[in-house]
Amino acid sequence: MSQPYGTDKRRYLRYDILDYVVIDLDNSATSINAVIVDISLGGLQIRSRDQLPVGELCSVRVGCADLPPLALRGEIRHSTLMENSDLFSTGLKFMPEGHSDRMAIAEYVHDIFQRQCDGLLVRPEM
Repeated sequence: MSQPYGTDKRRYLRYDILDYVVIDLDNSATSINAVIVDISLGGLQIRSRDQLPVGELCSVRVGCADLPPLALRGEIRHSTLMENSDLFSTGLKFMPEGHSDRMAIAEYVHDIFQRQCDGLLVRPEM
């Protein structure tokens, strides 16, 4: 059965965010510095100056504002040059190695969700 045009097939809601991340590819000694532009329970999307190899497994280190850095496993799902830019848009799928990894992802995404909700509830002073 075909999906209507524009239907998103993602399992999880995505939340916009600007946060730093370091990607360490399993088959390379090079670390890639990037910026996260959105995140969900299933993965994240980054912007970087480097095209990352699709299918490659990697370590993902996210700098958390009030928490210790989050270190997870991931798989690069796509990496394409953005139009009119020298940046690549890369999608990574989280590959949690156990319950503690899944909980760390859930807590981090929940914290982002909570901060965004709190921002919506703040009313200007009169």
